[in-house]
Order: sequence, then structure tokens, then C-alpha cells
Amino acid sequence: MHEESVVGRILTCPPEPRLDRRLLLQFVLQRSHAWLASHPEYVLQPAELTQFRQLLALREQGQPMAYLLGVREFHGLELAVSRSVLIPRPETEGLVDWAMELLPEHSNAHVLDMGTGSGAIAVSLLYRRPALHITATDISSNALEIARNNALRW
Repeated sequence: MHEESVVGRILTCPPEPRLDRRLLLQFVLQRSHAWLASHPEYVLQPAELTQFRQLLALREQGQPMAYLLGVREFHGLELAVSRSVLIPRPETEGLVDWAMELLPEHSNAHVLDMGTGSGAIAVSLLYRRPALHITATDISSNALEIARNNALRW
């Protein structure tokens, strides 16, 4: 058994890299943290190990986890992201909070989200204020596709 392929070894490195490694491992295996914790003896298959090493190398080169995993949590929603859009920032959640303070719960106001990217603002607002009429625009057709998919998901 090759020691680098054992789940238990990956889960015992220092805290910050350990979280990244665990999230990447969950992504590769499509398993939960609970599953990993209860199966520390699991040995990665060669293809899994290759994919994990590739993702880990990209992370060590500074690639954001959101781009590696293809998702980012924003205002309680898991949104798809890619290199075609900026990663939604936690500070932007404050903008959504502020908009919700200004827009009554059953408001049917018209909202324009210019440069929507992943659609984080538009999707979050519409999720919490379904009566709103939101127009989300972007110059990038790739970004619009991601925003559209996020909107359809939520």
C-alpha cells in the first residue's frame, strides 16, 4: 500500500493545508467529510490519486479553491464558478443584505445587476425576494451561462 494514497495520511497534515486537501479529496472521491473520517484506510485508485495530485499541485501554485472545486458558497447558496467569472466575495454579501433591507419582503421592484458574473447577487436576491424582477447582464457569454445555470439551480 502506497502511503500517499491513504485517506488517513491526507487528513493528518497541518490544519490549513489539511482543509484544502480534505476538500480536494472529497471532490475527487465525491464523498462527504463524514465518509472520509470513517474510512481512513481507503486507498485511492490510480486515477483518483492522479486527479488529486493534479489538483493539489494547482492549489500549491496558488489556484483558488473555488476554481478547483467549481463552486463557491455565497449568502447560503452554493454557486457554480469558473475562471470565466470572479469568485464571489464575502464582502459582497453585505450588498445583498443591504438590498434586502431596502426592498420589502414582497417587493416586485425592478433590479439591474450589471456585470453579473456568476450571478451571485442576482440569484441571492431572487432566492430571498422571489417577487423581484431582476435583469442580470454581462459582456461575457460564458459568465451569462454560469449565471443562468446558477439561477436555474436556485
